[in-house]
Amino acid sequence: MANTQDNVESPAINGEDVAVEMTHGDNEGDASGIQQRRSHPSIIHNISRALSKSIANTSLTSFVDNMESEVATRLSKSIMTADELIDAARIHDSIAFENAKEKAQKERAVDGGSRYASVNVEEIMEEFGVQDLNQGLTDAQYDLNCGLYGKNILETGNKPPLWRIYLGQFCNFVVILLIAAAIGSMILGNLVEGIFIILITNINAAMATYMEKSAADALEKLAEISSPTTTVIRNGEEMTVDSKDVVPGDIVVLNMGDTVPADIRVVEVKEIKVNEALLTGESEPVKKQLVADDLQSPFASNLCFASTSVVSGSAKGIVVSTGMQTQVGHIAMQLKKASTGNDQTPLQASLNSLGGIIGIISICVLITIITVAIVTGYEDPTRPETNRILSIVLLAVGFAVSSIPEGLPMVVTISLSLGAKDMAKRNANIRKLPAVETLGCCSIICSDKTGTLTEGKMTTTTAVVFHTQDDVCKAEEVRFYPTMGFNPNGGVFKEKDLTDDFKNELQKNINGGQSLDGVEQNICGKNNNSADSKQVKACMLAAYLNSNSTHIEKDPNTKAWVALGNMTECPLIVASAKCGIGPSVNKDDKTYDEYPMDKELEVPFNSSRKMMCTVHKLKEQNKFGEINLSNGMKNFTYVATIKGAPDILFNTRMISVKRNGDECNVDWALAEGEDKQVTVQALKEANNGLSSRALRVLLVGIFPLTDEDLEALKGCEDSDSRLNWLLSGPEHNGSPLIALGCVGNLDPPRYGVKEAIQTCVKAGVRVVMITGDQKATASAIAKDIGLFNQFDYLGDETTGVLECSQMHINNDHFREYLPDGVIDSYTSRVSVFCRAQPEDKVAIVASLKRQGYLTAMTGDGVNDAPALKTADIGVAMGINGTDVAKGAADMVLLDDNFCTIVSSIESGRTIYANIQKFVSFLMGTNIGEICYLTTAILIQTLPPVEALQILFLNFVTDGCPAVALSREPPDDNVMTTKPREPKQPIMTRNWWIFGNIPHTIFQAIMVIGCILTALYINTGVLFMKDIHNQCKYVYIHDNTGVQHRFTYFCKSYEYRVEPSYVGWVTNIDYFDLDQKKMVTVLGAAKGKVENLRPDSAELFDEVKKRFQKHKNWRGILTIPSGLDHAVQLDPDGWIRPKEGVKMVGNNPVIGAAPAGYFDITARKSTQARTMSFITAVWCEMLRAYTVRSWDYFFNVFNRNPAMHIACGISATATFIATIMPKFNKIMHLVSLSWWQYLIAVGFAMMTLVLDEAISKVLYWRFAEK
Repeated sequence: MANTQDNVESPAINGEDVAVEMTHGDNEGDASGIQQRRSHPSIIHNISRALSKSIANTSLTSFVDNMESEVATRLSKSIMTADELIDAARIHDSIAFENAKEKAQKERAVDGGSRYASVNVEEIMEEFGVQDLNQGLTDAQYDLNCGLYGKNILETGNKPPLWRIYLGQFCNFVVILLIAAAIGSMILGNLVEGIFIILITNINAAMATYMEKSAADALEKLAEISSPTTTVIRNGEEMTVDSKDVVPGDIVVLNMGDTVPADIRVVEVKEIKVNEALLTGESEPVKKQLVADDLQSPFASNLCFASTSVVSGSAKGIVVSTGMQTQVGHIAMQLKKASTGNDQTPLQASLNSLGGIIGIISICVLITIITVAIVTGYEDPTRPETNRILSIVLLAVGFAVSSIPEGLPMVVTISLSLGAKDMAKRNANIRKLPAVETLGCCSIICSDKTGTLTEGKMTTTTAVVFHTQDDVCKAEEVRFYPTMGFNPNGGVFKEKDLTDDFKNELQKNINGGQSLDGVEQNICGKNNNSADSKQVKACMLAAYLNSNSTHIEKDPNTKAWVALGNMTECPLIVASAKCGIGPSVNKDDKTYDEYPMDKELEVPFNSSRKMMCTVHKLKEQNKFGEINLSNGMKNFTYVATIKGAPDILFNTRMISVKRNGDECNVDWALAEGEDKQVTVQALKEANNGLSSRALRVLLVGIFPLTDEDLEALKGCEDSDSRLNWLLSGPEHNGSPLIALGCVGNLDPPRYGVKEAIQTCVKAGVRVVMITGDQKATASAIAKDIGLFNQFDYLGDETTGVLECSQMHINNDHFREYLPDGVIDSYTSRVSVFCRAQPEDKVAIVASLKRQGYLTAMTGDGVNDAPALKTADIGVAMGINGTDVAKGAADMVLLDDNFCTIVSSIESGRTIYANIQKFVSFLMGTNIGEICYLTTAILIQTLPPVEALQILFLNFVTDGCPAVALSREPPDDNVMTTKPREPKQPIMTRNWWIFGNIPHTIFQAIMVIGCILTALYINTGVLFMKDIHNQCKYVYIHDNTGVQHRFTYFCKSYEYRVEPSYVGWVTNIDYFDLDQKKMVTVLGAAKGKVENLRPDSAELFDEVKKRFQKHKNWRGILTIPSGLDHAVQLDPDGWIRPKEGVKMVGNNPVIGAAPAGYFDITARKSTQARTMSFITAVWCEMLRAYTVRSWDYFFNVFNRNPAMHIACGISATATFIATIMPKFNKIMHLVSLSWWQYLIAVGFAMMTLVLDEAISKVLYWRFAEK
């Protein structure tokens, strides 16, 4: 029945005798308290480790705007590029930016301009060891230059060394308070406690440093995923390299959409325009030229500068400066020490505000409680050895650790950064931390069609050729078969011939390696000279010539056909091959040689032209393929091929081919008269037919050119003027457009897109498609993917489609936009915007934002950058996106897949929900700690936990379940609820009313209930004054006159449940005359004996005998000789120091307990506190189960096995802390009887029951309504 410890006597017990435990005067029960900041365990290389560290890591942040700002800034800047740093500087401190720019220009300038703008290219080549511009650097010269000039890296700031991060962990209010308490403890003699506090703070600081470094490294690795690349020429070959590997002397090839990797002197230009707004602030693109006319400018027109972007055209140049020696590098250097503002996410700022308010309120409560403690003479009965002032200080530290939620902002930073790392595994590369939380409240996705909603793998399936007969233009449709990716083998057939049996036969031939040239039905077979064959071949010849930068080849390793170049042109090259054109099917093919291209006259494709034009010399005068171009006296020696959007060319004068048997001649008669646009009418009908089948339609045509026409083209200033000259041919005696035909390309919807859109609808996220396609094509695709199912439209589905020109005055794209209200009315109901220009995306996003939508916008082109920046979440394509688009985006899709956006929204919602759960867990339990500690002080009962126990409670109980909360899978309703409002606080009204506040109350009630119950069953009383009144004291002066208090007798009650006895016993401490020291007797008497004396009948016989041996013959207790001068009997017959005795030095006082003696009240109060400590631990541990979901905990009990492991660790660690020798003394805990453990856990279980039976019932009854 009795516990046996060192120096505890256990007398024999017979029958119903009450067991006795005697503890000698040695201080056996010393349980030193240690106070420390919050701290949590970690799991290496895992988000949970990061969460656990940051949860507890009060050393990282304070509740005021202090360390969390610095750390968040460091983490955010780990993925901030130099141009983003400069943009931030311009926004936050324009004066500092301008000063930095001026200083940079002065450092780089020579007589006002750059030296590299004025010297000869040959001098630059010689300086950097370049022998030939077409050969570039050799490997040896590259290695030499790399050693001389280093990596092409822009440094945005110095990384703080580990020691600085480590010391930064101590710049925190709570940690400073802990260290002060440790020093105070050691000064007052509690060395173990003080050393333990310092040890724990250092361990936690080391863990915090490691975790912060790991989080920053994780973000840096994510940034590297989308790091820019560039094309260079080395050893005579073009290759793609990381921009950081570019060195001075490299020959760089620039194309539209590229980010300039370094400062470059251009040596070849092709109508290149560069956006230099980053450096100059001017949004108008700058045209670059070989000879600069602004040599005194720091931004000369024959130089391209690092981090600027190519808007149009192309160029070749030699790198003259890299890294910090570039213009942008010099500006960044000037800004390195300048502050660009706080880089906290909105969620962090919200938590700072929340933490600050709670922290201030807690400090006010803390001051009040400490005042009450001082006024009421607070003295911890479990710490008789502790100085009263130190007890109050430790009480204050305990309150501080419990109340100040300084770890909240940092847990957001770490969880967001590690959440971003997890999302990267799902092909979503988060470039900017706020995007993770913003995704959770995204309410509309504006998506490109090609490559995002569709596979982006276009296949030419159909062609339509035109010919006139009796002034009527007819259209003949043919099909390309088979269509197997980029495999060029196949043929061209009439639709009626492609029966299932015939297709199976063709497929067998292809699989057997046989050509379809000899198949009779193949229109483009080698033996087919029909007019259909000639027209189809001429159409695809023009398309082939116009797609000169793209080709297909067989991969030598996989033997699969792959395409290199423009993905829009690839299907045309494959279709041309099925017509026998190109080296992929004919190794002797000389098409490009037979029709040489004049590269200087090319009109490249862009989003505004929506067409492309190339000029070629004819193989034979007045003949293109098998089409006769003859027109009277004109001699056509050249031809301009054109491919583009049919509807853009509807207003162009257009003619077609006229057949004469199998001969094909241009029907020049159609060019006469304004009313003979029969070809345009036929084109419109063919276009509508193909686009309604979700085919992307391209018109293919030619402009025959004479030598005079060619000279006129050469005289045009730029591409736009050349294109205008061609399209307006009849106005200056030129040729009208000969429409050879149009081709239909199929770009099927991506797998899963339709289901993803349905998911978005359920999640309250609207999806809008923005495409450059024409209306019918866009409508057909939208119908296929279920885009129109979001709303109930009246009439035809195309009422949900809007051509973007309709947002402009008079439907003219070149005029201003309609009033905001009109555009808002469009965007509020339209699901598909077609024929969109990049600037239209900006207008659409701005309109949606005016209506309160939180928008995600996708983009891939250089002109999409403004829209990506305007949107709340800019989403760039990782495969087909330009460097400019990626640089402007918040998120990069590594697979260009719309489904990835939807899964990212789900991930964002899940991450945010888990942060909510953790914050609720932390707020509820922390405030609960404040409540029950405050209540205990106010009602003057024993505080349920002490400082060191709070530290353990937060380290283990908060830590392990919090780790598990961070890994919670998404709730079932995560994608069936509407997006949250962007400005919604992390802790909503429902969370407070139905979550935090009820749990706080329940937890406080149960812990207070447990400490009162535990006190009563262990001491027989409830309040501190009654505990202190259970002992008798004497006050003795020392030689200096200072008064000291000594205990000479204690009596306490205890309720026992044992096999031999169930009921109350009385425990005592008294001074034993034989042993001449204090002795503790557990179970000295049965029942509660109020006036217990040495001769009381209820006193245990063995104790009686010890007194009876000192009685005289009269039965009166006598003091043995040698002690009579020092002790006397008190009125109840117990030994006490004699009146008038003085304390000499540090010698013990005979008849009383030594200073710091662990008496029975301290022992049993510690036992009571152990019970309430277990209750507190289990309350917080079980809260992790109830906070996981608003659904009842048993429904989600097994969905996260990590929670069982975490809580198992917490429960085991708590049990061990109560039974492990020495460690339980440090923790000031003791082992309990089995039934006392059950009582403690039972009180905690009641919080779970109340959370489930009251909070959640009320939530489902009121909140969900």
